[in-house]
Amino acid sequence: MGAPLDCSGTNRGEARAPGALRDAGLVRRTGARDAGDVDTTVDNPDRDARTGVIGFEQIRRASLEIDSTVVAILDEGGKPLVVGGDCTVLVGALAAKERFGRVGLAFVDGHLDFFSGETSPSGEAADMDLAFVTGHGPAGLVDLVGPPPIAEPGDVVVMGHRADPEEGGPREVDLVDERIQLAEAPAIKRGHPERLGRFVAERLEAQAGRFWLHFDVDVFDQEEIPAVTYPVPDGLGWEHVEALLRPLVRSRRLVGLSVADFVPDKDPDGRCARRLVELIAGLFAPQPAKT
Repeated sequence: MGAPLDCSGTNRGEARAPGALRDAGLVRRTGARDAGDVDTTVDNPDRDARTGVIGFEQIRRASLEIDSTVVAILDEGGKPLVVGGDCTVLVGALAAKERFGRVGLAFVDGHLDFFSGETSPSGEAADMDLAFVTGHGPAGLVDLVGPPPIAEPGDVVVMGHRADPEEGGPREVDLVDERIQLAEAPAIKRGHPERLGRFVAERLEAQAGRFWLHFDVDVFDQEEIPAVTYPVPDGLGWEHVEALLRPLVRSRRLVGLSVADFVPDKDPDGRCARRLVELIAGLFAPQPAKT
């Protein structure tokens, strides 16, 4: 399902990602059933006076639309692949935990997304989505489908973030709930990404029973994929990302996957879109039989 949400309210490009990835063969290559696009229009670029979040009421409405569509797919026995749009799609997608109860979160992202309406330099909900789903934020989002949090902070593992050299004001890492486990990109590259992915999958399976996987394309180094909203250096390469995601996607306890922050306007020849489709399709490809 496409969730072309652009939380800036300025039509900056992420909303065109579902169409670009379809054009690059996503549905055909994955064998998925295309549920179409959810209406996630945000065209109010003003910060809400109460929450400090741009287009707050439209973000809330869009999140409810995403939630209801994801729940419908789950009720049909499907495994949702939610294609954003920006990272704000996570709020509505993960809120579908109402279908199961407790759900963990494997959060693969170049940023921590833990600002608030007061600390975010931009006011964009994509600065805050991880904070929202772990119960830190305004009423109307943290309690989208019931009492907060949507995900228990202790059931969340963040992988792939690094410091933004242009970051000013409070250090985002100092704002993160201390119960959330963090694995920075440089450490992942020095270590064994597939082993980390397997460890996280097994931990969330045992601890929460099920988990959602969120994949922000800016986890890649900006030299690998420049077609993102806020590129950051010192990210992961294709081989790291594939190895990290493989055991998470192939877990039988995976509820669904969200893909966010691809900006087709920065990919004029379609090269990045094709490589992303190849990556995603490869992760969902049937495993070869053991001999």
